[in-house]
Amino acid sequence: MSDPQLSAVLVVGSQRARAQRVLDALGAQTAATSIEVVVVDLAPRGTPRLEPPSLRIVYISRPDIDRWGAARTAGVRQASGPIVAFIEDHCFPGRDWAEIVIEAHRGPWAAVGYAFTNANPESYVSRSSLLARYGRFVHPARRGPAHLVGGNNVSYKREVLLQYGPALETLLTIDFNLQELLAKRGMPMFVEARALAAHQNFTSVISDCRTGHAYCRLLAARRAETQSWSTVRRVAYGLGAPLGSPTIRLARLLRGLGGRRVLWPVVVTGLPVIIVVYLADAVGESLGYLLGAGASEREALRWELEMDRTGPA
Repeated sequence: MSDPQLSAVLVVGSQRARAQRVLDALGAQTAATSIEVVVVDLAPRGTPRLEPPSLRIVYISRPDIDRWGAARTAGVRQASGPIVAFIEDHCFPGRDWAEIVIEAHRGPWAAVGYAFTNANPESYVSRSSLLARYGRFVHPARRGPAHLVGGNNVSYKREVLLQYGPALETLLTIDFNLQELLAKRGMPMFVEARALAAHQNFTSVISDCRTGHAYCRLLAARRAETQSWSTVRRVAYGLGAPLGSPTIRLARLLRGLGGRRVLWPVVVTGLPVIIVVYLADAVGESLGYLLGAGASEREALRWELEMDRTGPA
């Protein structure tokens, strides 16, 4: 059997049914014979393993890991393909996803991002949340070179990741911070709008705000840490984030809708949720700059892997 061209890294926890659904989607890939799946299972020992489809599987049981960056890095260390493609346990790739990502990585790109559809579009909050979180990359996305691509669900050339050595665990905690460094190094990135994945979103505004708050606090803390920000810069960004961050993100979202008229109704009707989510995120970001990560990394992991995303609209 030839070496895999792509290693799909899937971190899983207590939500076994949805993680199994992702595994089944990976097993149904048109390029299934060209990929391997690295499962990093954080469930307690004794939890029955997921049932892998007929794929090359590397299965790692790591109940000792309690940090998102550490879990993702463990997957990278075990991957053997030249492309590492992260996929969340609530993000379900289309049948030709792996084939298209492999094709895209034949270009010079250090990172290739996906485009996203909605796995639970019947929920108003879910529809609004997808635009808030992945607005520029929601289908139909613009295909082409980009300064930044999506987070958590994203692919990199493995050699690019391994260059960071021990720092990789911190950088893989938040893809935005890693991609900022790649951009500063002049390493090109690409949005592959044909590589579709259906993202399952929270259906509760409170849940969405809590997970975003933790994530953005962690983003800010690690951003300042990995880029060695001065105290003055941290304070300035911390004080400016509550108003500046929501304004900037909303402007980017609206600007990114050019040429995608089909998304305008969802954005307009979803503005109340989007604004509330951005405000909660901004408070977390401010605290991250001013006070550091606190318990946000473990909290972000809990919301990422342990919390149900289904429920009333």
